[in-house]
Amino acid sequence: MSERTSHTKDQVERRAYELYLERGCGDGQDLADWFAAERELMEFSQRPVPGVPRGRAAAAGQRATASIGRVGRGKALVH
Repeated sequence: MSERTSHTKDQVERRAYELYLERGCGDGQDLADWFAAERELMEFSQRPVPGVPRGRAAAAGQRATASIGRVGRGKALVH
């Protein structure tokens, strides 16, 4: 989870506890709940956000937008 959102222990712990409650508070599944919580949070953080480009195209779009912003202020870029 280096470039992606890193989840804190508290977030995982909270979600694991919610899973425990959803299962009716049955004991003996703490590790399963913990790993399920980590997996859910990781999958959620990897979902694309509508309207937000990702990957190489996103990086190229950001560079182009930055250039346009500078030109738009009346200072043409000369290469």
